[in-house]
Amino acid sequence: MAVAKYIAFATFIVLAGTGIAVVYTGCSLLTAYVAYLSPWLPVWVWVVVSAVMALGVGITATSTAGAISVLAPNRHAFKLCMSLLLVAVLTELSATLLVYQKQQLLGQALTSFMRHRMVVTQGDYGTNISDTQLWDEIQLEKNCCGTDDYKDWFATSYGNGTNVPDSCCLIVETGCGRDISKTPDPTDDIITEGCLPTVVHALELDYITLSRGVWLPVIAMHVALLLLLVATSIFMQERMKGVGSRVFSVSAVLPITHSHKYASLHDDY
Repeated sequence: MAVAKYIAFATFIVLAGTGIAVVYTGCSLLTAYVAYLSPWLPVWVWVVVSAVMALGVGITATSTAGAISVLAPNRHAFKLCMSLLLVAVLTELSATLLVYQKQQLLGQALTSFMRHRMVVTQGDYGTNISDTQLWDEIQLEKNCCGTDDYKDWFATSYGNGTNVPDSCCLIVETGCGRDISKTPDPTDDIITEGCLPTVVHALELDYITLSRGVWLPVIAMHVALLLLLVATSIFMQERMKGVGSRVFSVSAVLPITHSHKYASLHDDY
């Protein structure tokens, strides 16, 4: 019985740790892309990342409460924590299968939305401070220029048919992006790859890394740990029933013993 309690306690603690890993996954996406590229991303990306973080917090909190219920002990709290964890794991599995089935459609929808937003903000470059800073930061950090390629700038009011922002230059200097269209080989002076394919490619790589390196192993651990927790719970309940039946059988004998005692006294009298 004591061994089963220790196993259940350890299982809850490990589950709490995996919940922290889920929160880490959400935070990584938030800091790497969602907050950084927020003007270019659809609302559903924020919803997904927030849901992942909330799921991780819920698993950690529920697992911690479950570990306490084992030590307390509190049978009802133990069952409630197991039920909540079962719902969380089923939610993880359902969401993972849905994303796997729809990943191509989701990727296309994300790319289409980003292209639209990038074209709009590109047109405001030089007049809108936030859009200007966003483009300069992205182009400098991601080593890219324009939406699909550097020629996209020529169609904007800033480009005026010939110019690109200085943040596109290989060596950033004031005015280095002027009259690029007249340069025989622009690759000598600027980066020609567009920001959309660069950012989307980076998102795809991080998606593969996080899903295979963190998300899928965590889900597998959740399923295995939950099965172990269920098995431990069943074992503990069977032991409790066994102890209860033994106590009942002893209490049932006691009245018979007393009746024999009183019967002997009666015979003596």
